[in-house]
Amino acid sequence: MADVHVLRDYLAGKNSFVESPERHFGAWTNVGYRHTLLDLKGQGSIRHIWTTRLEGEPYFDWEFFVDGEERPSLRATDLALVEAARQFPALLAPANHVPVGKRDFNFFLPVPFDRSIRVDVVQRQPSFQLWFCQIDYRLGDASLAGARLMGRSEGTNVVLEARGWPKEIGAGAREVVDKMALPIAPTMLRVGEEKSLCELTGPGILRELRLGWSEGSRLRLRVHFDGAASAAVDSPVDRFFGPFRGASFFRHAARDSSCYLPMPFRERARLSVRNDGDRDAEIRGVVTGERVRSFLPGWGYFHARHQQPELTDGHRPLQVLYVRGRGHWLGMTLYGTGHDHGGGDFAVIDGEGDDPAFLHGINGEDYFTFAWFGRGAHHPYAVAHSNDEGRYRHHFENPYPFRKSLSIEWGAYPGLRPESVAVWYQDSPEDTTVPDGARADSCEWDVFGPVPIPCDGAGRSRGDPFAVLPALAALDAGGRFECRLVKERFVSGWMKEWSVGPTLNLTYVGRHGTKIVGEVELGGMGHAFLARRFFDARVAGRKAFLFANDDPCEIWVNGERCLSVAGHAGGFVAQRVSLPFRAGRNEVVVRLTSYFNRDFNWVGFLLRPIEDR
Repeated sequence: MADVHVLRDYLAGKNSFVESPERHFGAWTNVGYRHTLLDLKGQGSIRHIWTTRLEGEPYFDWEFFVDGEERPSLRATDLALVEAARQFPALLAPANHVPVGKRDFNFFLPVPFDRSIRVDVVQRQPSFQLWFCQIDYRLGDASLAGARLMGRSEGTNVVLEARGWPKEIGAGAREVVDKMALPIAPTMLRVGEEKSLCELTGPGILRELRLGWSEGSRLRLRVHFDGAASAAVDSPVDRFFGPFRGASFFRHAARDSSCYLPMPFRERARLSVRNDGDRDAEIRGVVTGERVRSFLPGWGYFHARHQQPELTDGHRPLQVLYVRGRGHWLGMTLYGTGHDHGGGDFAVIDGEGDDPAFLHGINGEDYFTFAWFGRGAHHPYAVAHSNDEGRYRHHFENPYPFRKSLSIEWGAYPGLRPESVAVWYQDSPEDTTVPDGARADSCEWDVFGPVPIPCDGAGRSRGDPFAVLPALAALDAGGRFECRLVKERFVSGWMKEWSVGPTLNLTYVGRHGTKIVGEVELGGMGHAFLARRFFDARVAGRKAFLFANDDPCEIWVNGERCLSVAGHAGGFVAQRVSLPFRAGRNEVVVRLTSYFNRDFNWVGFLLRPIEDR
């Protein structure tokens, strides 16, 4: 918490799985079956492992092979891993684990590596019904260089040992001149009125913002830093603080809450409140913090943004944040998201850069570190009341750094009006968010699918995976064909889907025609999809694009196949492609597939023009 405003500069990653023998043919076959969950080259660390399963004995032994080890330096079940973390003295992490509730196993102790890491699970039972897992990690990070986390067995227990870990970590060293506290006298605001509550001179860091407000009021908090023309914080007061009693936000009493997320500023900070309600309202509070010698290089400004869309349609995720610039994302609060199987988290990091990253979780409860609709407090990372009352998740263990842009989406069932409050740090005090999912830079695609791909008993595709798709001419003529998930099916022709900036997310395209019962309808042994849009070119020539995908796919331009990717990347991989355009209108078609891989059920791609030649 003390140094979360120091901007990070690593590559955040995430692998996510929903597995069972019934879903994944040829896998999870018997005792001793081995499956690789993570296989990375480079320097970094695992920062969070979340997993859950049905009741009973652990399904797997987890094995961690660090820097090319032939035998794992750490081997444990989920139960043993979390218990060992509970017994381990906290050196680097604010919490090594969180209490297990409804079989939500959370391991937050970093597992460092200098050259590589591989994480396998080895089956302990002849069979099992359903298992979920998410692994968050970072690459390109030397903060734990030379450090190791080892494990040894003592009877039926596992004992963790640290070697070469620094005593403390963080580049946020600061020289505190003195403390500051500024009471905010009770202030009355008339309907539609905005008033400045206080203005502080810097350099300084706000450490606590505590506000109390009158019952029935609708007040909006706005915070400006260092003379910025736009507000870095813009959110309804009650949605900003929420009902939480956690590490980031703490409710002292009804309509009386504190925010403890640090808010540094170089010259001044100005807090104001606007009355958006239909009655006069009162607000009061206190601001406390530190005066520091200087605003250090690498510090970021605190930002918070509230959004509430129109009714969700089920197939286009809720846009929580689209921001451009450099910074790191800390997390979000959500309200009114309905059933958790409506969807989970999607992040596209640096979609405008040369090497975008795609992070995707499983279901909503899982993102918030819980399972089976659990609720409670997992300090300091998450607090969950209910899907409607509010939940927040803050990635203190692994903020998502971005250098160009960040898009955060949330899947939701149709007919809802969810609300979100994103919180992040950025090198600019100005608001650089792009409204409505960057609609001005997005486009509408013709889309079709999903269509199951025939597989053999081992889960391998039989023949051309795209042969199941209808011809473009048949769709253009108004033809309608069957689409199917696992059990649900519907008949459709071309459907429409908007990209978000350069990224087209087709994970929920099936909801154009189905309800998707729980998460049972997500995933599968393989499905094929179509996506098409048109580009206009002034002159003929080759056009360069950045393309990112993770499963077999093809790109066709004006009926000519220009790219064919046959393998499974095990994660999104970006490449430059050169496409031949003619003068005038050009048809670009992407034929893509989705299989079990390292990003559970993410279906989509990124396609962005990068230059003209």
